[in-house]
Amino acid sequence: MKIKSLTFRIFISTFFVGTLVYFICAFLFISNMYGYFENQIFNELKAESDFLENYVTSGHAEAIGKIKTENRITLIHPDGTVFFDNTVDALALENHGRRSEFIEAMSKGSAKKTRYSSTMTEKTLYFAARLSNGDVMRISCNQRSVLVLVLGMSQTLILMLIIAMIISGASASYLAKKIITPLNEIDLENPEKSDVYDELKPFTKRIAEENFEKQQREELRQQFTANVSHELKTPLTSISGFAEILMAGGTDAQTTKDFASSIFEESQRMITLVNDIIKLSKLDEKSISLEREALSLREICLEAMEVLSASALEKNVTMKISGDSGLINGVRPVIYEMAYNLIDNAIKYNKTGGSVEINIQNFMAAKDSDKNRVILTVRDSGIGIPESERERIFERFYRIDKSRSRSLGGTGLGLSIVKHAAKYHDASIILKSEEGKGSVFTVIFGM
Repeated sequence: MKIKSLTFRIFISTFFVGTLVYFICAFLFISNMYGYFENQIFNELKAESDFLENYVTSGHAEAIGKIKTENRITLIHPDGTVFFDNTVDALALENHGRRSEFIEAMSKGSAKKTRYSSTMTEKTLYFAARLSNGDVMRISCNQRSVLVLVLGMSQTLILMLIIAMIISGASASYLAKKIITPLNEIDLENPEKSDVYDELKPFTKRIAEENFEKQQREELRQQFTANVSHELKTPLTSISGFAEILMAGGTDAQTTKDFASSIFEESQRMITLVNDIIKLSKLDEKSISLEREALSLREICLEAMEVLSASALEKNVTMKISGDSGLINGVRPVIYEMAYNLIDNAIKYNKTGGSVEINIQNFMAAKDSDKNRVILTVRDSGIGIPESERERIFERFYRIDKSRSRSLGGTGLGLSIVKHAAKYHDASIILKSEEGKGSVFTVIFGM
């Protein structure tokens, strides 16, 4: 089962660390203490050996047996023969020539050795020293093992463990609450104003950015809804007015025909507007399910030019295409809409007798890139765009001259579709324009 509570996780982690520290400290303390006492015992055995050496070298080894001591004293000739032991009959003991402490004492002068009993509950400490006469004196004593020491201190250790767990638990609970409190106090509406840990500042910054983006999207949605309502209301009002007059009767044949023509034009404008809105919605939601394929920008532009040839002819605008094939990987309907709207705008806002030049250039990818760059340029000799308006022309329903745009049949969504289509294909758009001289739209694929 996955634990979702951060407070509980912090508590458990802190509590576990506190308990672990206790065991580590207890282990180090007991180990060091045990080692310290063992070293003290060896020092005592050495001191006793130094004291007894005079008895042996002066020829009074038998006097050692009269000395009261809890330690075992063994005297060994250089050949390993035991000639004195204060606890057992020396003659009954085997030759000690192979004992490690004897060998090391003979070679180095002294030796310290330990050996555990078969039950591991006790060990024997041996100190052996080579005497001035060549014999070896070995003094030994027994010491309880660490296990026995721990068992003997079990009540104290358990009590210390309980105290350590209580302190760890209290500290863990306090720390968990102290760490979580700033998180709970974050104002999600204004996270950048919250006093948080430095490690959380990127997180609150991200929330603030997302809040800003949501606010922007909401504002755009409201603005879009208001614009759609307004754009639809105008033709609907005209259609409703014409229809009302026709219903009243009394209009002659020509007037009826004119009203019917107006109703048809307004309804067509509404259909075009709705279609453009649907296209934009799909691009916004990236709900276009068509797969990308290898496309020729030149072929798509030629197709759009053919469809718009009647509009160009009506306005006496010449269209010309040049350059390369412009091979890209994209969604054909989306690329077509982009090319169509760029060329359509170049015709609509051109001068009578003007021109539209379309150029496509292929650029090979650099060695460290796997993308070829393709540049589509649409240049017109039209009315141009005022500098103050250039940043807003890609906004939905934005028109420089609303009355003129409506008379030309524009919905105000053409360049928005171009912008979203380019974004959908990770392309960028550059606009250059000069009033009275025309505009140049450049779309760069493979950035």
